[in-house]
Amino acid sequence: MLGFLLAFGTAISEALKDITSKHNLHHIDEYTAAFSMHLVQSLLLIPVVFYFGFESISTRYLWALLGCSLLQLMVILLYFKAIKRSEISVTLPLITLTPLFMLITSPIMVGEFPNALGLIGIVLIVVGTYISNLSEDPKKVFSPFVSLLKNQGARYMFGVAFIWSITANLDKIGVEETSPVFWAFTKDFTILMYLVPILLWKSKKPWLQIRNRKGPLFMVGFFRTTSVLAHMFALQLILVPYVVTIKRSSAVFIILYAFFFLNEKKNFRNRIIGISIILTGLFIIAIS
Repeated sequence: MLGFLLAFGTAISEALKDITSKHNLHHIDEYTAAFSMHLVQSLLLIPVVFYFGFESISTRYLWALLGCSLLQLMVILLYFKAIKRSEISVTLPLITLTPLFMLITSPIMVGEFPNALGLIGIVLIVVGTYISNLSEDPKKVFSPFVSLLKNQGARYMFGVAFIWSITANLDKIGVEETSPVFWAFTKDFTILMYLVPILLWKSKKPWLQIRNRKGPLFMVGFFRTTSVLAHMFALQLILVPYVVTIKRSSAVFIILYAFFFLNEKKNFRNRIIGISIILTGLFIIAIS
């Protein structure tokens, strides 16, 4: 039960991070957003690392760190591009496809596969995501696939969902080799180092952008930190596909927020139906 609660806490933190990021990206570029998020997270995790202590480093950990940090660098840039260029109620539900991809990647990488009930829950969440992106015109049954072809933000987020199905398993390896806190800090600090030259090359006056949005940017980093810590500790308690499936239910909160506060009301009926199916899938995973 604790693992489920931690994973659900991750979903709430992810939703808050995404909502705050969407507002920030009206004022700053995606490179500054990515850099500032990882900077705040690294600073917040430093005292936590000192409190829990440092870990010994293995070769398996170093390979996981290299692979995960490079893939996560790619993901975070695609992620911010996606939510900057498109409605969040269109792009963010696509991240719930990650558990579907993990039905392939998790057995190969960490030898984990859900039981029958867990598998049903994952499939329901994917189906709910599809319906939430479905047009209310019954003739447009393939509209979610058309969106992937025509909507640049949707294409970016589809790529994010696939890459996350790999990095989630690398997170599991990193946590097993060290600890949740140490792995979270070293991975995101490494990404921060990657982002420094990218920021200087691609961003215009990044320090001015950060100064003008320091409060909201801190909140993004804070929510990211709580999400990462809850995620890493949950990985120690329940299967990777379960953690990621529950985490991606953040799309439910995003759809509701977009409707009530961002005036993204298109296809809301289908999105509500999709949310109901997603919640059913979450319940089945919880009892599995």
